[in-house]
Amino acid sequence: MKRGIIYLAAATVLALIAVAVFVPGERSAEVSTVNALLLPDLANRVNDVNRVDIITAGDNMVATLTKATDYWQLEQMDGYRADWPKLRALLLALSTAQVVEVKTDKPKYYARLGVEDIASDDAASVLVRLTDGDRTTGILIGHQAQGRPGQYVRLQDSAASALLDRTLNVPTQLLDWVDKRIIDISASEVAEVEIVHPEGGRVFATRISADQTDFDLAGLPPDREIKSSWAVNSLGSALSLLDLESVRPVSSVDWHNAVKLRVLTFSGLEIMAEMVAVEGDYLVRLNASYPAAKVVNYKSNPDAGNPDTGADNNQETAQQAAEEVAKTVKEINQRVGGWAYGIAKFKFETMVKTQEDILKPVESA
Repeated sequence: MKRGIIYLAAATVLALIAVAVFVPGERSAEVSTVNALLLPDLANRVNDVNRVDIITAGDNMVATLTKATDYWQLEQMDGYRADWPKLRALLLALSTAQVVEVKTDKPKYYARLGVEDIASDDAASVLVRLTDGDRTTGILIGHQAQGRPGQYVRLQDSAASALLDRTLNVPTQLLDWVDKRIIDISASEVAEVEIVHPEGGRVFATRISADQTDFDLAGLPPDREIKSSWAVNSLGSALSLLDLESVRPVSSVDWHNAVKLRVLTFSGLEIMAEMVAVEGDYLVRLNASYPAAKVVNYKSNPDAGNPDTGADNNQETAQQAAEEVAKTVKEINQRVGGWAYGIAKFKFETMVKTQEDILKPVESA
């Protein structure tokens, strides 16, 4: 009897082993991957990654980010700068993400987690494909977990899916991968704003110091009034928080009839902008300069070296200020040079205002 029980128990164990080996379950048997890194070697080679593809349902290539010499760029936007902080955050998250739970390896269950093959037209997954030389790693990003933290993923060359210990920010719109900010000149920094129209119209607003709240409108006809102080002051915000909606090579645009905008800051930084509207696109190109910059020559200053006058300190301060503005000019021109930006219509309209846009209508007799 005892021997029969032992045989029965042994047979049961063997049957269970057979089931475990030959009948695939919903979850992979790789339990050892729990609490391990999803991509254990990515941290060591993350700096070698030179291409990142973002692909959505139907093999739709949303964005191709490639590493240039000093920055990342977007192929779909003629090589314009990508949003490096966003890309860096994604690479860091992928290199440190840990598996909380191993999930299904059955394709019929992938859609529940949003980790189905990206070739499907109705796939909910987003494929992040990392390229490092000849090596490519694809990660299918699925749904966020419900009622618990984390997000489902599946490596493209693996059957098993997994729940990560975090969520991943993977935008699925091209513009979300570009460095959108063109320039940001706060109105508080602006001393002068000038708009010149090709047909000869001109708007000129100025203030003598940053302490002056309102801009003065030059050339105000004696029989006219401004609509409001805001109508004039808004000119100072023309280059504030200026973001792109599209970008193209500057050489692809005809600038002959452009409206010109000049913004001068109290630091001496000058921005020249040209604006044109082309088939519903509102385009601008920019160039920075520092017309007031001068090389400080201590020998030409008769008070230099005299500790009583403090001339040396003044000269040094002026020199440092000039160098700071020159640095800003260089950074701006490196970023915007060669590019025509599509901008929001309301920003464009501020930048091309005429005097009539600022003045109250003429009352009819």
